Amino acid sequence: MKYSFKIGSVWGIPIEVHITFILLIAAVFALSYPELYYPILNLFLFAFVVLHELSHSLVARHYKMKVRKIVLYPIGGVSEIEEIPENPRVEWRMAIAGPLTSFAIGTVLLVLTAMTTGLTTLPLLTLTGNNMLFDLASLNLLLGAFNMIPAFPMDGGRVFRALLAEKLKFSDATKYAAFIGKLLGVVMAVVGVLYNPWLIIIGVFVYIGATEETEATIVSTTMARVRVKDVMYPEVAAVQPENTLAEALEIMFKARYHDALVEKDGSLMGVVTWSEIMKVRPEQRSTLRVEQLPVKQIFIFADESILEAYKIMGHEKIDLIPVVTRDAPTKIAGVVTNEGVAYAYEKAKTLR
Repeated sequence: MKYSFKIGSVWGIPIEVHITFILLIAAVFALSYPELYYPILNLFLFAFVVLHELSHSLVARHYKMKVRKIVLYPIGGVSEIEEIPENPRVEWRMAIAGPLTSFAIGTVLLVLTAMTTGLTTLPLLTLTGNNMLFDLASLNLLLGAFNMIPAFPMDGGRVFRALLAEKLKFSDATKYAAFIGKLLGVVMAVVGVLYNPWLIIIGVFVYIGATEETEATIVSTTMARVRVKDVMYPEVAAVQPENTLAEALEIMFKARYHDALVEKDGSLMGVVTWSEIMKVRPEQRSTLRVEQLPVKQIFIFADESILEAYKIMGHEKIDLIPVVTRDAPTKIAGVVTNEGVAYAYEKAKTLR
């Protein structure tokens, strides 16, 4: 994610903070100084958002889905899951895990507040400014309640979409949930103009998030209808294992490839990436051979979805993928490049 910075990882899941979150913490500190109560409260909120997002990620992992990373924003966090669950029941379980975690933490903190201070008459979901446990409880309950709003990009919107997807097409369910999200964003911005400028910022985030979610989901589901054979290039420029890296680079430049397809005696060996070649010093490229570098043994079948090719390319960090047929899985039938995926993306937008 642009303008986000990695601060660590939990259970192998990278945690990143968006610069806007950092600016928010800095602003709260500057406005509160020398009083540190609210900056400390903000840091605790930071930790609770991480726990909220980790709960999504753990459920995703339970269902064998890869979690790329967690990114924290001023209005919450985002768990970047490699793919949208095909089963609506899996999606709503994954989505509701976050709010349930926040509600559980808030409830425990309320009980601790009552046990330690005897305060039972304070109104819920408000900040007292003097009782840390109660304020942390309120923040978690607010976090859970806000995320349960049935509109994208909140968790409630994903739960709502999953329930709709039981009866409607996935793309239609996405449109309805996103429409509510955009409507909510506009309402929040209008109310913010009249009462609270913070609502304007949150409304803009909600509107943009709902719009991007709609576009990404609808295009990706439509891309699944485009076959690899429809956008692959049948003419392939392959290198031989005995070629030097200098020779391989020349073939790649002529074909406008970013990676090298490796073929031996008419059979596919795999892909040598640009990054591996660039690790070799220029003066060594005229003597070092292709077969001396790591070869990724990857391919895709011509009748598969271009969306699957896109996922493989992203996961393997390559810019092209060799295409084979099921009748001849060792012979290169074509190649899909980033340009082919971009063409499929544009084609998908016309199909939707």
